[in-house]
Amino acid sequence: MRYTVLWDTDVETAFINAWTAADSPMRAILTHIANWVDQNLAEDPDKLGQFRDDLNAYILAVPLSDSAARVAITYQVLADDRQVRVVRLLFSGA
Repeated sequence: MRYTVLWDTDVETAFINAWTAADSPMRAILTHIANWVDQNLAEDPDKLGQFRDDLNAYILAVPLSDSAARVAITYQVLADDRQVRVVRLLFSGA
């Protein structure tokens, strides 16, 4: 089943600011992250991440093969609305 992937405004704004301030290689990594999130969470997002009751959300690592960076996303699945809401991106080791 297909879901619409939405990013919380705060997450999207911080991501855009990071992309704008980045050099070309980092922009490519950030673009890969955004595309991966949008594509992979659109189908069966409740089967991808690890659900955390304390957050009422899923946590999932974004695979990055060509980078030392590590990215984890936190997202909520709104099954009745067929939506996935990205509520947090955590970058480390970039």
